[in-house]
Amino acid sequence: MVNKPMSAATPSFAFPSPQVEILPRPPLVMRRPLALLDGRAYAAAWLDVRITHPPAPDSKGRSGAPARVVEEKRLFILRDDGICFGDGAGEPLTSLPVTLQLSETPPPQRCWSAEGVAAFRQGHRPLPLDIFARLTSVLDTFLDFQRSLADQRTMTELLATYALATWLLDAFHVIGYLWPNGDRGCGKTQCLLLMAEVCHLGLVVQGGASFATLRDMADCGATLAFDDAENLASAARTDPDKRTLLLAGNRRGSVVSLKEPVGKGRWQTRLVNTFCPRLFSAIRLPDPVLASRTLVVPMARTTDRRRANAEPLDFSFRPCHRRTLVDDLWALAVTALPAFAAGGYEARAAAQARFSGRELEPWRALLAVVLWLDDHDSLGSLRRPHPGQEALPQRHSWWSEPPDAGVGLFTRLEALSWRYQEERPQLENDDLTRLVVRSLCGCAVRASVADGAADSPPASGCHPAPDRAAGHDRGPGRCQRRRLERARHPGLAAPRGPRAGPTTPAPCTARRRAREPAV
Repeated sequence: MVNKPMSAATPSFAFPSPQVEILPRPPLVMRRPLALLDGRAYAAAWLDVRITHPPAPDSKGRSGAPARVVEEKRLFILRDDGICFGDGAGEPLTSLPVTLQLSETPPPQRCWSAEGVAAFRQGHRPLPLDIFARLTSVLDTFLDFQRSLADQRTMTELLATYALATWLLDAFHVIGYLWPNGDRGCGKTQCLLLMAEVCHLGLVVQGGASFATLRDMADCGATLAFDDAENLASAARTDPDKRTLLLAGNRRGSVVSLKEPVGKGRWQTRLVNTFCPRLFSAIRLPDPVLASRTLVVPMARTTDRRRANAEPLDFSFRPCHRRTLVDDLWALAVTALPAFAAGGYEARAAAQARFSGRELEPWRALLAVVLWLDDHDSLGSLRRPHPGQEALPQRHSWWSEPPDAGVGLFTRLEALSWRYQEERPQLENDDLTRLVVRSLCGCAVRASVADGAADSPPASGCHPAPDRAAGHDRGPGRCQRRRLERARHPGLAAPRGPRAGPTTPAPCTARRRAREPAV
């Protein structure tokens, strides 16, 4: 019997084919430490953890080596309902309904601390008016706004409102910039340092900061505070990339496109989100383009010895604990963001403001936060009496009408914004064309007022004002006008007219007559 070799048959395995499903919408991506996604607010916290690794057994199953302990920082995500996602926090990061793409880790002093996260998980929710009162007291301790846009309390309320607006950035479509302006020693840098401490991820930027640093911090939504911004006000002495980043960040959806290397010889396009708050301090005023998006805050050298010697970075001098204030700001932001965005405060502020368009843009976020604070002021703690009402006599006991409780915070700051628009030409001396046009309009108004006064009968002994419409004020005379015309056009022939006495013919006429034959 002959054994025939058997052909080895190669077994074929059928691998399951991947299933492709079209999603109805793109997945939610969290790219900033504080974000509002699909009506829910999320906040990132980088906390220190201690990880204990059990000893690994040897080949015989014995574990004689000690346990290995590692301390490191890990990312945790907190939601507005108090749920914390992360290893050891109850819910793992894999159960988070959003995708994390957080490229940068903010400075530890600006992040949410472990004590604040623990208090938030236990149900601690700060009140908006309490946070606002603490912010106002901190600003009033260090800053003096004499000879500024308004009184001391109104100016501290304005800056405290802007600080709250930086924490609610995801609920706005446009935000303005602040520009503390004044001479040397007026407290501009002090104001900038203090605002960076209470604003969302505040970072004081010096002139030598690189474009890559500013780009990454703007992508995180940090508040960029530029000290000594004189060079930024000049387009000739500013880095074009930095200036593009500064001018393209006051509106939602503003991006800067960059090319980044990926591997060897490959490049990809990256869109950097530049929508973030910005503050500037400089002796000079901003250029017209930047001034249209900026609120200039005039400051003068203080005469208050206590405020002049106060150091913003001396936390023991503050009226409230700094770490507790920052933790409460994180808790307030992640709790209030959904309700604030759903309340439509930005649209309400735009509808109630007296101006519109480009002039309203720097004030939209401020007025929206003010409306939100007024809605929480059920006891009227933010209301102040009308100017001069303190001097009025008290009403009788039989008076049936309740006393006037004063005006709210929105009325005061909206009136401040209106006065700011009226005084804005004094803060824009670089725009010469606008100043010339406004000066001509003022001259025309004064001329019309003078014409109206000329129509009234003059008093005895007084001569009536010259009527320009009747030709009494016609400017230069006829001879003077001719001399001016000949000076402008030298080739123009001299005007002909009757002359008294004998005349001498022109030289060209005498030469022509000499060439003519005698008759």
